[in-house]
Amino acid sequence: MARKTLAERKAAKVAELQKIKAELAELEAKSAERIGKIALAAGLVDLDLDDDTLRKEFEAIASKFRGQESKQAASPSAAPGAV
Repeated sequence: MARKTLAERKAAKVAELQKIKAELAELEAKSAERIGKIALAAGLVDLDLDDDTLRKEFEAIASKFRGQESKQAASPSAAPGAV
């Protein structure tokens, strides 16, 4: 079997990269649709808020839950050496 040329190997890697980028874009689109549906159900569409305000509020929500995650990771259910 003949060894692939550099150009062939590069083309294969570029194609692989493009496929992965498309998969990531699809994941982001599905996540955006999910969040959008939740925002719609919560009534955010009825509020007169600009995009910057909404983004800041979503960031505040995210930081709230990130804080909870780090607190849970920092405090294990049992102290080390406890019986």
